[in-house]
Amino acid sequence: MAFSEFRPLDEKSLIEYIKATPSLSSKIVDNYDGLKIKEVGDGNLNFVYIIVAPSGSFVIKQALPYIRCIGESWPMTKERAYFEVLALKQHGALCPEHVPEVYHFDRTMSLIGMRYLEPPHIILRKGLIAGIEYPLLAEHMSEYMAKTLFCTSLLYRSTTEHKRA
Repeated sequence: MAFSEFRPLDEKSLIEYIKATPSLSSKIVDNYDGLKIKEVGDGNLNFVYIIVAPSGSFVIKQALPYIRCIGESWPMTKERAYFEVLALKQHGALCPEHVPEVYHFDRTMSLIGMRYLEPPHIILRKGLIAGIEYPLLAEHMSEYMAKTLFCTSLLYRSTTEHKRA
């Protein structure tokens, strides 16, 4: 769905957006029977939807041009979604085992479609608050940081490559 200007999506308009976006509709094999959409954003900044169909699933994240929990009186740039998707793609290429794959990005709508990590995966912050111990967390975090920090630095890249990136 090609929007010429930004507008926040809700569950109904999100279905139409998915139907009109091949990179997303293909993830659920155009099967809208039994489609479930759940908004799971924590209410502060973005809308985050989990889309689950019998044939596939993904997450949609839409950045609003303001702080969601305060409203339009506290504006924020929608460009943050653009920089987030650049980082996800670059870091995903460097460390794919620890970064969700990006399926779709719509700059006008500040919308990212990405891989859904199904339960038992939970948001790390929530797990840590709940007291869950993650025996591989230090190993995974250090591997992710080592690969992404080193490979995006001047220690690895030439000055020209670094400036271009």
